Amino acid sequence: MSVNLNGVINGCQVFVPLMKDAGECGIIVNTGSKQGITCPPGNLAYNVSKAGVKVYTEGLEHELRQRGGGEAGPRRLRAHLLVPGWVNTSIVRKQRRAEQGAAYREEEVPFHEGRPAAGAWMPDQLVAFFMDELRKGTFYIICPDNEVDIETDNLRMQWAMQDITERRPPLSRWHDDYKEDFTAYLQAAAENSKTNNQEKQQEEDKKATCANNQQPAEKKRRMGEEQNQEKL
Repeated sequence: MSVNLNGVINGCQVFVPLMKDAGECGIIVNTGSKQGITCPPGNLAYNVSKAGVKVYTEGLEHELRQRGGGEAGPRRLRAHLLVPGWVNTSIVRKQRRAEQGAAYREEEVPFHEGRPAAGAWMPDQLVAFFMDELRKGTFYIICPDNEVDIETDNLRMQWAMQDITERRPPLSRWHDDYKEDFTAYLQAAAENSKTNNQEKQQEEDKKATCANNQQPAEKKRRMGEEQNQEKL
């Protein structure tokens, strides 16, 4: 908590006023986590800290939006929430090496940049995605990875929020009485997505066919016009 949450708050409280006084354009990017949104059981302190980062950054962006621009001129400062997916980093590797000392075994580290996990993105992939979303002005920069796509992330987050609106128990995704419902929810969404993609492809194929059929007629019409002009 002291690092993940208080570190973010303290850092913003120190630097945001300085950035405001500088009068130049700038951005504040705080790193959250999907666990701070869907809150899977098993790591409560981490979930709380990252949920706090999300809420704090939302409030900070609102404050900057309300106070920036207007008569004071164009808005200069913005806040963004970066939520990485699974990324091949050396955090675990460095932590174990520091903690275990001579007992450290490289082969016991599950993954790192030098031995990447297939399901995780490399850091440069995350940076590229982050920069693209930043250029778009996206506040919630939710990054996918090689195992979880954007659609699945969205469905998981929607289900978590619906625990409230549907009056389900908290964390129902992992609740014995709702696990099957959650699986069915994902499967139904996948089927709908597949159907929509097929319909979209059929519509595109239909348009392409119509365009191809019109080309000979258009070509014939132009040739006729050219021949008429030659006669004149």
